[in-house]
Amino acid sequence: MHYRVIEEKSRWQRWIGLALAMVACLITAGLGLLWGVSVAQSQIQENIAMKEEVAELTATNARLRGRLTDSELIIDTQKYTAVALRDELTQLHKDKADLATELGFFREIMMPDAGDQGLRVKRFSVTSKGESQFVISATLIHVSDRPRVVSGSVKIEVEGTQGGSTVILANSALKGSPEELRFRFRYFQELEQTVVLPQDFAPASLKLVMIGNNRPPAEAQFVWPAE
Repeated sequence: MHYRVIEEKSRWQRWIGLALAMVACLITAGLGLLWGVSVAQSQIQENIAMKEEVAELTATNARLRGRLTDSELIIDTQKYTAVALRDELTQLHKDKADLATELGFFREIMMPDAGDQGLRVKRFSVTSKGESQFVISATLIHVSDRPRVVSGSVKIEVEGTQGGSTVILANSALKGSPEELRFRFRYFQELEQTVVLPQDFAPASLKLVMIGNNRPPAEAQFVWPAE
């Protein structure tokens, strides 16, 4: 009899121990679950905060890029404006110089000095066209207190060396075009003549002889300035 009682008590003790162990496991699992949920919630909140921070940084970056683009555009515009202003000022200075030259040109014609009147050559140039062919350009002016229409012709003489000797070529020997260079004007006139020099001729100077009707010839001599 005593043996059975001890055995039954021992069996109940084992069941109680197992139950307590299961309860402990359940409690531990529950605590672990609660801890996991808490950690997960914390991680979720942290992720949400990080996403919001990333979105804010992205927006800030976009704003900064926009400001940078605007600044670059302003700088480019300022550079373009500065270049355009510089070019405009340069052109204005050039126009002013050209106007001053033109003013001097017309002032010389309309307000002549007492001892500097008659037919004159104001502008002159020689431009090479290749193959010993040249274009001679000249502007004739008539300086007078009482400007009247003047007319006549211009004789071209080119002095140089040919075969070791000094030679002067005149209109007929220059194969000029037009054959006769005539003028008729009151204040000024631009003339142009094409001449062909011999292949072995080296020009040194050029003379324009202006032969006006009812007036003595006027001459103008220049060093050969072929361009």
